Amino acid sequence: MKTRLSILILLLIVNLSCKKESQKTTEQSDFKNEVYSGPIIDMHIHAYNGQTGGMMFGMNHPNPLKNETYKGVKTPEEQKTETFKKFSEHNIVLALTSDGELWDEGESDKILISGRNMPLDSLRKMAKNGKLSAIGELNPFYGGITADHESQKPYFDLAEELNLPVGFHIMPGGPPGGIYYMGMDKVRVKNANPKQLEEVLVSHPKMKVYIMHGGWPYLEDMKAMMYAHPQLYIDIAAIDWILPEVEFQNFLKGLVDSGFGKRIMFGSDQMVWPETIDIAVDAVNTADFLTMNQKEDIFFNNAARFLNLSEDKIKEYKSE
Repeated sequence: MKTRLSILILLLIVNLSCKKESQKTTEQSDFKNEVYSGPIIDMHIHAYNGQTGGMMFGMNHPNPLKNETYKGVKTPEEQKTETFKKFSEHNIVLALTSDGELWDEGESDKILISGRNMPLDSLRKMAKNGKLSAIGELNPFYGGITADHESQKPYFDLAEELNLPVGFHIMPGGPPGGIYYMGMDKVRVKNANPKQLEEVLVSHPKMKVYIMHGGWPYLEDMKAMMYAHPQLYIDIAAIDWILPEVEFQNFLKGLVDSGFGKRIMFGSDQMVWPETIDIAVDAVNTADFLTMNQKEDIFFNNAARFLNLSEDKIKEYKSE
């Protein structure tokens, strides 16, 4: 009798364990099948004209990491038209756009301007006129220097003074293996670690910064930086389409599992290859470890909070 009872208890435990494992598998499968279709904020877009980014028009982007090539648009007009088509297709309601003043006229309901490569007085004037939402991208990486270089301090000082966030670019830059052969011969991988921002954050405690491209590939250092500095966010632009899906999602999972899912923001880094927006959105939607709430945070909520959108504006976007 005692033996039979022990066997029954053992069978019950095994049965419950199998049910829990089955339920877990089902839940993971459900996550994978859940496609977010609400509003999206793209925190990393570029506007170009003949002078700004002109050399990129008509340039295809080879990506040997995925054995893909992305077709480049040929004119500034085509870039704008095709980018806005992708905005409509994916319900992208706001786009923080470097050099966004080029697209501001008639499109100001979607475009938030991020100012870069201009004198401090021009940035200050734009901010005074209510035309500046962020400063960036700052990219001393291309010049072979880091965030704590004295040349960058005036931009961080101005951002803190004006209560504007800063977008800071590190890795990656350019196609894999192509950085040094496109005129960017000062770029060095040793200057790509996100820890370079530590003294900047400490000396500007009121300034919000987001690291573009997620601080990849420095996952552990990125965790440490986000743990130490609550004003630090990231976008996942470019790495969500240029990296193989497994590598991107492993990196993203590492940050989410560490508790930083509320400070990860969607971005595409769309330049002249509109299809990369499709790939970027899909990379998040197919991440089977993300719940729908986590996807909503990445696609919209985190950026809305970072940009200090009003509650009324948030409700408006979510009701459309």
